[in-house]
Amino acid sequence: MIINHKLLLLAVIPVIFVNTGCAKTSANTDHDDKSTIEKQVKLQGKFKRSFEIHELSSNGITYYVSDPKQVLTQHPKGVKQIGYYRYFDTCVIGNVSSTGTYGPLGKYQSQVTVHRLC
Repeated sequence: MIINHKLLLLAVIPVIFVNTGCAKTSANTDHDDKSTIEKQVKLQGKFKRSFEIHELSSNGITYYVSDPKQVLTQHPKGVKQIGYYRYFDTCVIGNVSSTGTYGPLGKYQSQVTVHRLC
């Protein structure tokens, strides 16, 4: 009788993990659907990068910055800043995602995906 319970438990545990993994995948696709509604814009403002912060402040709105091509990290040639932490004026062209939760702990309501500099 005890052996049957152990075998049943061994059979149920993998099913639970598989269901949990599938639920996690569908949650990620919901976020992907949200980011498909984007609008391309030109934003001029102040870029700040520090620990867990990649943000661009423009016209009173602070955007979380997604920079897949690393355009902004290579940008400040005239800016005398060395190291990881950056703060400078810039102009970018990119897509602004729909309102949601972006960045660490969902701190930002908007996100800009940078394509190139102005």
